[in-house]
Amino acid sequence: MDKFKFLVKFFCNIIFINLFFCIVILYNKMSSDLPDVLKVTPLKRPVDQECSTDILQPTTISQSYCRFVLPNVGILDANSQLHVSQIVTNAFAPTVDSNSVYPSTVGACGMIRRCFLTIGGAEICDVRDVNQYINWKRHHYSNEYKRGTAMPHQAGNDVYMGSAGFVDPVVGPQQQRSRGFMPPFGTIGKETSEFGFSTASGASFSKQSNDFINNTDKAKRLIPYEESRSPGMLIALAQLIPLLVGVQLPLFAIEQEVSIVIEWSPDTWGHRFMPSARDAAGTPVDKTQLKSTIVESEVFLVMDTLLYPSLMADIKEQIFSRGGYSIGFDDVITQSNFVQYKESAGEQTHEFQIPLASRRVKRLIVQKQIEQEAIVEFLTAGYYNSLALRLGESYNFRIDNNNVYSVPLKNTSLQRSEADLVEGIPMVLNSNIYSFKNSADPTGNIPAGAENITQRLSNGISMRNDEGTQHYIGLKIENSFGQGHLMGIHPVIYTERATLTGFDGGTGITPNKESTRIVRFFAVYQKIMNINNGIVEVID
Repeated sequence: MDKFKFLVKFFCNIIFINLFFCIVILYNKMSSDLPDVLKVTPLKRPVDQECSTDILQPTTISQSYCRFVLPNVGILDANSQLHVSQIVTNAFAPTVDSNSVYPSTVGACGMIRRCFLTIGGAEICDVRDVNQYINWKRHHYSNEYKRGTAMPHQAGNDVYMGSAGFVDPVVGPQQQRSRGFMPPFGTIGKETSEFGFSTASGASFSKQSNDFINNTDKAKRLIPYEESRSPGMLIALAQLIPLLVGVQLPLFAIEQEVSIVIEWSPDTWGHRFMPSARDAAGTPVDKTQLKSTIVESEVFLVMDTLLYPSLMADIKEQIFSRGGYSIGFDDVITQSNFVQYKESAGEQTHEFQIPLASRRVKRLIVQKQIEQEAIVEFLTAGYYNSLALRLGESYNFRIDNNNVYSVPLKNTSLQRSEADLVEGIPMVLNSNIYSFKNSADPTGNIPAGAENITQRLSNGISMRNDEGTQHYIGLKIENSFGQGHLMGIHPVIYTERATLTGFDGGTGITPNKESTRIVRFFAVYQKIMNINNGIVEVID
């Protein structure tokens, strides 16, 4: 009897293993059968190609959302761009520029809260809190790409450099000849004037002053009150729609309506824009009187359409007569929870359940966003943050009732290393912006002289407040074949242990201080889109 049970179990395992590899091979075959012209990769051989760029106006637009209907012509290039613009008005001074700027880490992408692609009325991709997800993705851009592409196209101000201390306030020939930094030396900050010399004509010319080492966004990226002067920003569709990251969409072979719907973020500070300390007239700004308005005439798609005259007929015949194409792509599920830390409670344990049954999950990203206005108003990134606790936390994931780590992960360097593995590219993020590990003492206090980020101002906000504001937690689940893990019926469980100190931001007075976070989970999982006979169907 025991021998019979062993043989049954053995053959069941063999069948399961063979089935798994068949699925892997089938999935890879689906991608390999896809024509090169529908992939976002270089073509293997020269092909006659035509590219047309059209300006597509939205069919519906308001201050809440807009909707585009794409023409069923050609192949939609993944590099197509969404053009957006906004103005910010001050109720107290409606004809004076408020000098408002875009949030430093996400730029103009902060204007968009949600984006979804529909085909035939069915949602194909739907990324909620897409601005927060883009904030995570932007941390993987190189400083060169940020400076040369992201910042000119989408604004933002998140390039850091070294040696950004204060200048010596004593004015004299020696101080003017030297950089004149005061301790602490070697702090980092955004690009500014390293010398702080006054360029004003008169007796103050060339004198050192801390007023001239602060950082501001370029004047052409400031948000004015007049529509005619509002800068236009470009956001790639592939940033908003994960399907387009690896696929050129064959619109000509789809007989259903293809549309893109975009929902705007709230029109208040911290979301679409961040206020500056003073307006163009030098008057202090009351941020509660500022309001953003979408410039509706400047919202359109810069749509690139590709045509391959020698290949289009064959692709269309494959779709309409030979079974079509099955396209594998990644989509993102977003889940939001709330957590409250209490200083008087000591070490607290919080547990979150993430239902992902029957989905092939590749990556998990955890964001802990603080929304208390008294803290957010002093952050250059606004609500686009994942604020760390002064003493950090330990955490673990439980998948299919098995712990991912044998012991909870507490070491900040290991946490950063795990987060760096998620996208396959390490985050271009200074460790002091990731956590307080290198500056806070065992009580959570940052002693004088231990600061690693300069006090210089960025648009009127101290850069030192950026410390620990981008503490993302990540877990890479996909295997070496690039396939996600098929989740069982049990939810993924994220467990965290953390302690709130009197030095962490929050409401109340020690020892009754409290701090609330939005714990947001982004789960990247695999989907399959089948295009057959002009009809699109999606399988999770």
